Amino acid sequence: MLKSAKGGLRALIKAMRFATEDSEIREFLKKYDSIPVGDRAYLPWEAIALSANVNITYLIGAIYLAAAQYFGNISKMIAISNHPGVTRSRIKYSRDPSGESDRRSIDIMVGALPSAKGPTFIGKAVFGPSSGKSDDDDDDEPLKVFGSDDDIDELFPPASNMQEKLKAVRQNQLEAPKKG
Repeated sequence: MLKSAKGGLRALIKAMRFATEDSEIREFLKKYDSIPVGDRAYLPWEAIALSANVNITYLIGAIYLAAAQYFGNISKMIAISNHPGVTRSRIKYSRDPSGESDRRSIDIMVGALPSAKGPTFIGKAVFGPSSGKSDDDDDDEPLKVFGSDDDIDELFPPASNMQEKLKAVRQNQLEAPKKG
């Protein structure tokens, strides 16, 4: 299963190196790093995990979460760093007679046209209908508006928060009596 990751086990080692707050990953890496480089290719990870005295089932889950966080951050970095070029191309092609979809997207992006999916946020976040209250939400809490001073982690919590929350769930599942 781990070998199926794009980039193989080497890519997962990179992801694990950014998740050393997890004790199982930390112990596995300590044992892995103590093995001579030439021998690592010949040793199965199961043997390294057993030698490190880590719970293999827990370790696989921790590796999965570490990979999700690591590769997700790489994806965000790629998207963010390429956004100026995409916008530049969109502007260029919007000037063509066939650039209607690019023109519309730019107008929506800068706020000249409303989004088909409703309000979004740039600077301040407004979620829900722009008219304020609807007839069926009389008892709901007031809408929270996010400004530029608000913590970005409140809008987009880091994946490590979920990893911390899932540690207890994984531990409970490991300790649950086996059915059957």
